[in-house]
Amino acid sequence: MTLLMSLANYINIKAGLMDYFRPYDATILPTRTTITRLTNYKGMWNVFADLEIMISARRLERDNVGLELGNVEREVMKLVCQYKPEDIAGIKEMQYGGYQRIYTPGNWAKSNWMSKTFIRIRFYHTGDILP
Repeated sequence: MTLLMSLANYINIKAGLMDYFRPYDATILPTRTTITRLTNYKGMWNVFADLEIMISARRLERDNVGLELGNVEREVMKLVCQYKPEDIAGIKEMQYGGYQRIYTPGNWAKSNWMSKTFIRIRFYHTGDILP
C-alpha cells in the first residue's frame, strides 16, 4: 500500500522491520490475532488481527518534530478511516485505533522521530485452522 501524497517518492507501508536508513519509513507488524468460529457456516472462521504501523521520520532536526511526521500520521489515519471492504483483497473491515508518539533520548539524539498507529482488520478464513 503506497501513501498517495507529496511524500509518495519517500515512503510506503511494508510488512517487516524498520529501515532506519530511509528518510521516511512505515512498517506494519501483527501484534495480536483472535479467531472465532462462525457458528452458522461450517469451516468458516472470523479472524481479527491487531496491527501496529511504525512510522519513522529521520530527516527532522533535533528538538523539532516538525510537520512531516504528523502529515504521515494523518495520511495513514485517512487511509484506514476511509477504507472500503475489499479495497485490499480479502480484508472485510479495517478500524483505526489511534496513534502514539515515541519520545526517547535515542530518537532525539539521532533525529529519528517515530510513532505507532494502531489498527484492527477483520477477514474470513475457510477450512481448518490447524492442519
